[in-house]
Amino acid sequence: MVWWIGLLLALWLVTCALWRVDVVRRNRFLRHIADVARQLAHGQFDAKLSSHQGRAEVVVFDAVNHMIQMLAEHQERLRAERDLLEHILQHLTSGVVFVSHLGRIERMNEAAARLLRRPRAQCLGLEYWTVFRGHPEVAAALTRALFHGDPWQDALVVEGGVTVEARVVPLPLAMTPRFAEQRPFEALILLHDISQWQRLERMRSDFVANVSHELKTPITSIRGFAETLLGDSVSPDVQSDFLREIVDEAKRMENLVADLLTLSRLETADAALELAPVDMDEVIDKALTRVRSEAAHHGILLEAAPACDVLVWADADRILQVLLNLLTNAIHYTPAGGRVKVHCEVSLDHVRVHVQDTGIGIPEDQQQRVFERFYRVDKDRSRATGGTGLGLAIVKHIVGLHGGDLGLTSTPGQGSDFWFTLARLTGDRAPGAPVPRKP
Repeated sequence: MVWWIGLLLALWLVTCALWRVDVVRRNRFLRHIADVARQLAHGQFDAKLSSHQGRAEVVVFDAVNHMIQMLAEHQERLRAERDLLEHILQHLTSGVVFVSHLGRIERMNEAAARLLRRPRAQCLGLEYWTVFRGHPEVAAALTRALFHGDPWQDALVVEGGVTVEARVVPLPLAMTPRFAEQRPFEALILLHDISQWQRLERMRSDFVANVSHELKTPITSIRGFAETLLGDSVSPDVQSDFLREIVDEAKRMENLVADLLTLSRLETADAALELAPVDMDEVIDKALTRVRSEAAHHGILLEAAPACDVLVWADADRILQVLLNLLTNAIHYTPAGGRVKVHCEVSLDHVRVHVQDTGIGIPEDQQQRVFERFYRVDKDRSRATGGTGLGLAIVKHIVGLHGGDLGLTSTPGQGSDFWFTLARLTGDRAPGAPVPRKP
């Protein structure tokens, strides 16, 4: 009987020991699971569950570890997509600002910071009405977007006189009890600098107006002379004078149309240059020969400095056109008895060609505009000489296509010095090498 009691006691003791071991083991695994869960909650997806006890536990833990691995891969993809979106956002030329449902600036790219003239780091986390205090219409539009989902679009003039097209786009927020007391929308603000487009639109309007004006003057003259010639009381001498005027006005219109076509071809993206080694002295001599008679007619002395003795990589016909335009311009704006001189400055990698005159000069406030289409310093003198107002604009485009620089120095009453640069053809530059094109 005693041995049965001893056996039962031994079994009870063994059972208690096994139970205690199982409890300790399970508590240890529960603590391990809790530790791994805390690591996952902090984004440490390299944490793993480990168990070597039971087959069932191994299967469960392997499944959980596989889930953790999938979460880690998904998190990595999300991180890569977020970095890509952030990279794209920061390199957009348009400004983007994200306003959360709490009314705070959560995202802003560098373009938006530049347009708003506000440091990006100082704007993040601020309320939108603080950032847009100087633009109450934007702050009001954001209020309507966040509370009512109303979009908005308008043009703003920011600091520096830059015109910006602003759009407020509401973004619906998934409503949960947590956000029940908050604004039901978030918002994007899109900012786009339209100053350039406005400038181009003004240029287009000015161009149309200028062309219309330039064509209207000779057309009106031709019509007036022609109507007079239709009368019966016009003497032969008057007829001859009127016909001569008609021919002159027709030539003026022809020159204007030719310059417009030339400028249009030069402004196209595929404007072609026939590049080849060009002797600069030959081009200068050819240009001086063509304008010599006109210079003599106006009493202008033409001078050429000592030979350049240099080759340039250029389109010979286009460079000849540049020189002819500059020389003709100098002759027309130089009084009789004046002087026009062509000379070169040669450096290691380029040559600078100067066309100097002793003419009327150009005021400093107009020197930056003389290369604009139809801009004239002396409109009466230009029209009297048959100028179209496009010569210097053509010069600017041709020099730009060659990758050169263009400029001038001038003093009213003393004359002007127009210059342009071309790449010098040296031994380390093979014929056919591309020439950079300036925008």
